Amino acid sequence: YPKLDVVADFYGYGHVLDTSFIGAWRAGKLKGQKGTVARMVKGGVVTEAGESISADLIICATGFRKAYDYLPAKVQAALTVEDDGLYLYRHCIPAAVRDINLAFCGSECASISNIMTYYLHAEYICRILSGCVSLPDEGQMRAECDTMRAWKRKWMPMTASRASLVLLHQTHYHDQLLRDMSEQPSRKGCLSELFCPYEPQDYAGIMKSK
Repeated sequence: YPKLDVVADFYGYGHVLDTSFIGAWRAGKLKGQKGTVARMVKGGVVTEAGESISADLIICATGFRKAYDYLPAKVQAALTVEDDGLYLYRHCIPAAVRDINLAFCGSECASISNIMTYYLHAEYICRILSGCVSLPDEGQMRAECDTMRAWKRKWMPMTASRASLVLLHQTHYHDQLLRDMSEQPSRKGCLSELFCPYEPQDYAGIMKSK
């Protein structure tokens, strides 16, 4: 039996699967083998154990983990990256932003509709840079990050990307960004607001040309 409920499990790792693969696998049309490749040869690979394997496809499943070593050491220290990711104010602004002048657009936030979220991120950051949105002081921003960290760790499974996960809470998160920008979060008619999902077109007009 599953150890987690559906929502908590979804926040562990979300995958969008092509069902044609699993169908072919179950039908015996595909065969797979795990191993460490020593070298590639014509028609397949040779493993570190010296075994020759014929292969039509090689999947380089090397794993993934974010790195921040492209940033100066002082900035990395100010970010305080943790085992479950980088906790940021509104998922894009470091609490120490006034010292390091840095913002992350999209890379530290995972929603269901990523491009729609990053559109709002870009506008939010631009309004901060232009002085149209004022940030709280560093203490308030750190307190907000602490609250978010405690909430996520209370129920989300441990993953290296937990700090960035928004997913099923994306509409609430978008509303939060809109309120910060003094924009109306309720952008549909009465019944649509209650029963229809939000789509990119609902946020038309938010990005302003200066």
